[in-house]
Amino acid sequence: MHPKSCFLLVAGLLVSMGAAAQQRETFPGGAALLPEAQLEIALSGNDYLLTSFSLVGATRRYSTLGVEFGQFRVGYEHFWTDHWSGGATVRYVPQGNQGNGELLGLPGIVTPGVLVRHLGKVGPISLGQRLGLEYALGNNLVGESQFYNRALVRLRLDAEHVFALNKIALRPRLAYEAAAYLRLQRNEEQLKERVIDFGSLRAEVGGRLSPYFDVTPWVAYQTAYRNSLPFFDAQGNQVSGGKVNYVTPAVGLDLRLTVGANAAAAERQALPTQH
Repeated sequence: MHPKSCFLLVAGLLVSMGAAAQQRETFPGGAALLPEAQLEIALSGNDYLLTSFSLVGATRRYSTLGVEFGQFRVGYEHFWTDHWSGGATVRYVPQGNQGNGELLGLPGIVTPGVLVRHLGKVGPISLGQRLGLEYALGNNLVGESQFYNRALVRLRLDAEHVFALNKIALRPRLAYEAAAYLRLQRNEEQLKERVIDFGSLRAEVGGRLSPYFDVTPWVAYQTAYRNSLPFFDAQGNQVSGGKVNYVTPAVGLDLRLTVGANAAAAERQALPTQH
């Protein structure tokens, strides 16, 4: 299948899944603020080592991307060709959404993961597909009192176009990421879960001010898809529960510093700051 057709087909399926929800609840209190500082070490080719720290300025009831209060992240990615790459990441969140987990004496959640990425182009538009698998250690489910481990699979689709303006470059970009818990077995008495558990639609305009510094402001529309026991009033009308989409807007700013002997290499193609 042509990369453009595949991209549009999968995007359409993901959007239709979200539209099928019965209820939607937008949490008050404004958008979540998600600034992130990144340090990227440029290796040979397009390979890189990454470390970053992000801080949440407004807490939310449901976290869609595993980011609450603060997050440390390290990662490595190797490019086999100009179009295919793979790597590994580790995220550490000191405090979880509903309380603290604990691993090796450290309060919080540690999430190792692996990823594979494909990059392609249709005319001037660059298309990316990123598939990741994560396993949270010390994590808990929303509404649960016990902490236990769960695996999460993520699929991100994005499209961007780079505009060169003198010595800087602007890269407007649109990305959608869907995440779902891996359900290898479910107890019969448990409610059937949604196909997608989390989703995030993100729009940004990255500014590559030099080979060493990037600034990327962005906005996102984040959704947690939930299914719970429905409750009805005396007239039989459903008043709560069931399939509900919990929506949180988010505003962020990524600041990336790139260092290393290969940072300014003419053939180097840097990824967006969302990586």
